[in-house]
Amino acid sequence: MNRRLDIAVTPAEALLMPAADCYVVVDALRATTTIAAMFHGGLARLRVVADLDSGLREKGPGTLLFGEKGGLRPPGFDYGNSPAEAASLDLEGREATLVTSNGTVALCAVAGRGATVAGSLVNLSAVAAFCARMESVMVVCSGNGGARRFSLEDFAVAAALVRQLFATAPDAAPGDAAMLAFRIAAPERLIAVSEHAAVTRDLGFAADIEFATQRDIAPSVPVVVSHGDGWAMLENRR
Repeated sequence: MNRRLDIAVTPAEALLMPAADCYVVVDALRATTTIAAMFHGGLARLRVVADLDSGLREKGPGTLLFGEKGGLRPPGFDYGNSPAEAASLDLEGREATLVTSNGTVALCAVAGRGATVAGSLVNLSAVAAFCARMESVMVVCSGNGGARRFSLEDFAVAAALVRQLFATAPDAAPGDAAMLAFRIAAPERLIAVSEHAAVTRDLGFAADIEFATQRDIAPSVPVVVSHGDGWAMLENRR
């Protein structure tokens, strides 16, 4: 039973708050949604890195390179940061590296503080079930602007997760942000109307917004299993 539920609206805020047993990093548009799609599609291991140069150094035989800069696939990468694209690939048993502007930065920032999971609406129930065994849970919004600014779509997914966790642990003690999130009815509707959704749509990735707004279509629990300076390795622990 969860005794404490918190939301940090940026990774920097998470580092200033009391430590939790479990951190759920959310980058709804699009990194953690892409990660859930990858593992649902059979990916064996994923290395996330915090910067583009580190991602390029990971490119090699047998490892697929996913990522974005300014929302688009950088030169030399195999694929972009598109959950709809990832869901269409045969990733069974493969290994990959992912680098993005916000989500992988956030994952690397909090990895090692507690059990660290990549969460989104598409794997919400699986992640909630994983979190239910923890004494304290902090949902970390990746944010925008290099993981430094508030993101409505990330907060919306955080709200959906908090509401689901409250359903199984109604006596949990929420922080102020979690209490605010709990009071938002149908928070997932906010994803598609966020500022970053408009940017994503203008870049030609409307299919990714549609994918990211569907609950539980990619059930997986991507958990950090090792980490270092600027990188973290994830495996599916569902």
